[in-house]
Amino acid sequence: ASSSCARVFGASLLARVRTEMSAAAAAAAAWPPVALQQASAELKADRDFVRAAVRRHGDLLQHASPALRADPDVVLTAVKQNGLALRLASRPLQCNDWIIFAAVQQNGLALQHARPSPCSSWAIAVAAVQQCGLALEHVPSSLRDNVELVLYALQQDQAALQFASARVRFLLGAAIMGGSSRGQMAPPASSLFSSDGSDNGLPGEPSTSSEVGSLDELDCLASDSDAGGDW
Repeated sequence: ASSSCARVFGASLLARVRTEMSAAAAAAAAWPPVALQQASAELKADRDFVRAAVRRHGDLLQHASPALRADPDVVLTAVKQNGLALRLASRPLQCNDWIIFAAVQQNGLALQHARPSPCSSWAIAVAAVQQCGLALEHVPSSLRDNVELVLYALQQDQAALQFASARVRFLLGAAIMGGSSRGQMAPPASSLFSSDGSDNGLPGEPSTSSEVGSLDELDCLASDSDAGGDW
């Protein structure tokens, strides 16, 4: 009898635990928008708490403390979930090439929030227009006059032609209207940022805040690749 009671009690306890775990999981998925907005100043400055929030909703970065909006790890987590959260980062991090690159990979239009504006990095510009062709509007005029970059943008959204230079529109207009394309597509932007840096000498994606830094080498990529020949 005692063995039977133990089994019943064990089954009941297990069912209760499962119910509570399911409720906790549902709450965890829904808590950030309300929890971070209404959190105390101490919690808004709690790195783990804020990272958990922005991992689900990048825009919640706006409710983080100023110190965490200047924390590379926290901001990188936010822009990977919502590239437009770049606008909420501290000004120095809006100039950080790794963070800008992560942001435009998620949403090409995040390029408009990069600093200095407009961003002149070839690799970042390619990543942005590959994700959203209309991001072509936010690159420098010199890059809007680059046929290769415009082709990238048009491949994603033909409406991007309106942001190309007059010269490029003249060169490509007939081909686009005819449903054809000219030239060979260059390698995707992701190849310019290899995960281990083996192909281009760049470090891999930063895994800690200390590894996140401005990468001057990025602006040299154009001269090292055929894609950036006339930028």
